[in-house]
Amino acid sequence: MATTVKPSPTTSQSQTPKLSAPWYQRQQRLLVTGGIVVAVAAAAVYFVKESASRKEQFAARTLSQAQAATESGNLPQASSDLQRLISTYKGTDAAAEAVLLLNQIRLQNDQAELAASNLREFLAGHPEQQFVVPATGLLGAALESGKHWKDAGDAYSQAAEKAGQDYLKAEYLVDAGRAYRLGGVNDKAVVAYRTVLDKYRKTPNLVEAQLRLAELTDGKQGDVPADTAATAAK
Repeated sequence: MATTVKPSPTTSQSQTPKLSAPWYQRQQRLLVTGGIVVAVAAAAVYFVKESASRKEQFAARTLSQAQAATESGNLPQASSDLQRLISTYKGTDAAAEAVLLLNQIRLQNDQAELAASNLREFLAGHPEQQFVVPATGLLGAALESGKHWKDAGDAYSQAAEKAGQDYLKAEYLVDAGRAYRLGGVNDKAVVAYRTVLDKYRKTPNLVEAQLRLAELTDGKQGDVPADTAATAAK
């Protein structure tokens, strides 16, 4: 009887090595994964930008309504709209403009202390540069209305320092000089008026600066022509 001999399994039959995916397939997977990540990130950025844009649009619309109420003389309604805008759309340009308008209304309503407090808080929050100068100048007006003369002069001086245009610098310096004079801080008033004469002679505030400086120095400073002084005296 013949004996059947079973062939012993060869290495290739019993242990088939597992081959890794070709390099181009691995690269393709990486590219797909990377593409998904980029797409998700892009979608997130778009969503944030779109949301911010719509928020700004809604805020601007509310600001326009408040401005219309202000122009029509409905100050209570305007104040209510502005406060809601500031609370709801904080961080938008329209909200910053609303702060300025709201505090102008407060000054008209003899609420100088409230306006000064709110403007200080607003400036402490480091608003965009375009709002710093008007807010600082308005703070000066609020402090002046509250008869805080020296603080008002300091605020006006800071506004003048930060202003970009010469005519604004001169205007705020004249405001500072007035506040300092009213507070009896004549040395600072002289500096404010003298700065206008030295640096901003081409601005509309030159004549007033000359006259006030001449008054403070008994005519020793000011460079005021005789005809100008005579006209102002009338």
